[in-house]
Amino acid sequence: MSADNIFLNVNNVEVIYNHVILVLKGVSFQVPQGSIVSLLGGNGAGKTTTLRAVSNLLHGERGEVTKGSIELKGERVEALTPAELVKRGVVQVMEGRHCFGHLTIEENLLTGAYTRKDGKGAVNATLEKVYNYFPRLKTRRTSQAAYTSGGEQQMCAIGRALMADPKMVLLDEPSMGLAPQIVEEVFNIVRDLNQREKVTFLLAEQNTSIALRYADFGYILENGRVVMEGSADDLRNNEDVKEFYLGLSSAGRKSFKDVKHYRRRKRWLS
Repeated sequence: MSADNIFLNVNNVEVIYNHVILVLKGVSFQVPQGSIVSLLGGNGAGKTTTLRAVSNLLHGERGEVTKGSIELKGERVEALTPAELVKRGVVQVMEGRHCFGHLTIEENLLTGAYTRKDGKGAVNATLEKVYNYFPRLKTRRTSQAAYTSGGEQQMCAIGRALMADPKMVLLDEPSMGLAPQIVEEVFNIVRDLNQREKVTFLLAEQNTSIALRYADFGYILENGRVVMEGSADDLRNNEDVKEFYLGLSSAGRKSFKDVKHYRRRKRWLS
């Protein structure tokens, strides 16, 4: 992997909440420009904290990066504000969508362009592009966001991020609470945006199966550490991943809750 092609480099990062709670323990990963990289793992593994460390949204949660470095195109960015990172092309779509319920879909989208300095014409052109990718949003553009479906709100949240004309989108649990066919629709749009618009994606996702179908590369987190990494194809075919995250084993389908935690730790962390 060429160093010139690395858009984001997270190196040995440690995150502490409230000055005492150690959440990330030496997390390292890279995101090549123009790729889709997935952070995988169960609830509480550290995926959301990792995204917030990258986007510098930790301070709102009383968290801070206490060790390691985060580089964007080779430049340290830990000291930048979230707004400064947005200006450099890094936008986070929060878990749970967080649309402004009292605003229309179109008003929500336009709030994403507040940092733009390239004029109303360019913003309107981006808005039309968003509507091309999310035709459902165009149909519902005058509806209050609070009265749209969960899938439409997720599309609105991603569309709002795209209005900032980002180079990289951090996407937190995009499948959460959505019907399977809507999840497929959202991930198909993410792949289209990646391939056509060259937007880089770093996504945190509990649904390992769908994430590995659309990602180029994946990192599995457990208890704040990276315990496995590899190309999406390699991870999808890995026996441990099949058994513990895809619910499959050589003996057939297996429930994650039936697998004893110490067995996973012994296999990966010994």
